[in-house]
Order: sequence, then structure tokens, then C-alpha cells
Amino acid sequence: MRILLGMMVSALALAGCSYSSHGPEDNRSVERAGMVATGDVDATGSAEYAGMIVSASGNIGRDLDLQGATVSSNAHVGGNLSAQGARVRFTGRVDGNTDVQAATAYLDGRFGGEVSIQGARLTINGEIDGPLFAQGAHVRLAGRFAEPVDVMGEGSRSAGRAIIAGTLEQGGRVCAGEVEIHRDARANGPLTIIADERPEGRDISFTFEDRAGRDCDRL
Repeated sequence: MRILLGMMVSALALAGCSYSSHGPEDNRSVERAGMVATGDVDATGSAEYAGMIVSASGNIGRDLDLQGATVSSNAHVGGNLSAQGARVRFTGRVDGNTDVQAATAYLDGRFGGEVSIQGARLTINGEIDGPLFAQGAHVRLAGRFAEPVDVMGEGSRSAGRAIIAGTLEQGGRVCAGEVEIHRDARANGPLTIIADERPEGRDISFTFEDRAGRDCDRL
């Protein structure tokens, strides 16, 4: 949060919006910064957006870096995605790895590499082809996860809440104070659930372990 506050103060100091482009044609990168940093861009290289309100769309050949209080994007990212903000929403495609840090985050797209997401309220939808690591007070898995998932709930008085509502093709581990399994959930690989109480399994098979008051990040 300290990093986020510093970022927001820096954004406030920017009176207007600046745009720059640099590099050769086959590796041209762009940067946008200002109170409102938005735009559709086609960059053969990387792209960076920073501001209070950030919105990026288009095609980025390499990496995309987004920093702002409110961040949204439906871009196609050929490399890695990094997004930080109070609210982050991404509905595009990432061919590489994805790293998101936000108070509230919503992902619904195609993610080709590893996905790491941390925050308070997290929703992960879409197609996740790589392994997932998610840590938050409220985590909802609603997409299709091709690799094992690792979910850690957290909270000031409990270990948070995790909701399984998607398909876990290779299972994984979900640890939270409360774990809820929706009727549409599927686990086609070994799944371990660590919680204060055993959730109703419905049609899903899993191994249960009592959290016994322990923090998920210490298990």
C-alpha cells in the first residue's frame, strides 16, 4: 500500500498528459503519463501507462506496465502484464506472465503464463493456461485453470474467504477461513482445501484439512 500511495501522489503532481515513443520500428515502445492516461496504441515494443485514471487498449508486442488509482485494459499483450492500482480490471489477452496488485481486481481474458494476483477482493475469470497464485481477503475462482492453483486467504480476524466456481483442471491448494464450492465447480486433478470447516463438496472431489487457526501463508 505504501508503494500505491506514493504512486498516487506522483500522479497528482502531473498536471497534463504526456506521450512519448522511442526505439526502432520493430521494437518501438510508448509511454503515457498524466492525471488521465488513456489511449489505444499499437506498439511493437513495450508500453507504460501511469496516472490517476489509466485505460489502455490495442496491441503491445512486448510488456505492458499499468499504474494508477483506477486501471482498466482490454489490450493484447505479447509479453508480460504488470498492473497496480486501487481498482484493476483487465479483459484482454496476455501471452506471458501476469502480475496484479490491487485492492479490487477483476480478470477475465486469456492468460498464457503464470498469474500472480494480490489484493483484498479478487475475481479471476477467463482462460488461465499457466499456474495461478492468488492472495486476498475475498478470492473468487470463476474461470478455467489449466495448471494447479494456489490460493491463500487473508484477513485481520480470519483467513478470508475463497469461492470455487470454475474448473480446476489440475486441482491445486485453496486455503482460507471459509471456502465455498459452487455447484458448477469442477476439479479434474487433486485438490486440497484447508479451512475452518469442511465445505459441501457437491460433485467435486477434494482432500480436506482443518486450518486450526493457522495463517495460510505459514502452511
